[in-house]
Amino acid sequence: MLDYDLEAAHYDETRGGLPRAEAAAAAVRGLVPGGTLLDVACGTGLVSKELARRGLRVLGVDASAGMAGLAAGRVPVVRGDGSLLPVRDGSVDAVITIWLLHLLDDARPVIAEAARVVRPGGVYVTTVDKRAAHGGGGRGRPADGAELVVTEAARHGLRQGGEVTFVGHGQGRDGPDPVFRLLAFTRDR
Repeated sequence: MLDYDLEAAHYDETRGGLPRAEAAAAAVRGLVPGGTLLDVACGTGLVSKELARRGLRVLGVDASAGMAGLAAGRVPVVRGDGSLLPVRDGSVDAVITIWLLHLLDDARPVIAEAARVVRPGGVYVTTVDKRAAHGGGGRGRPADGAELVVTEAARHGLRQGGEVTFVGHGQGRDGPDPVFRLLAFTRDR
């Protein structure tokens, strides 16, 4: 796994920068009606800033000091772990985990936390099947597999309510830019 504290200074320029962030934010915004959004693993805050520009009140959370430090120049941010979020139960209108679950050995605690902090009627949005977006490969069952995410979300009172794809501009290092898939889940009232 990357050392995100060291990677922070060059992350945006090596991951598609503003064009990728704008595409991700536009896709997320189409699934999130409004209000307060918690961006879990917000990284440098580039997507968070684009979501704020689109009318959402955004709070970023990242475990990496390097990433959180950069994000703090773009949006309000706190240090924290996706499996133990530093916010109250049912306190936000939306939670996103963009490009996070594929990095984990087990995404279930993060999905459970998203369900805990999103208000009834609120939305959880996440990327799924990132390995497939980059042409497959790898072994084992990915932590961000759509079937696993849908099943785990349902266990915590989240029902699938939308899906969209977007192009990961600047990510096609050895070929075309990948197409990422977002799933949206609504918290039962």
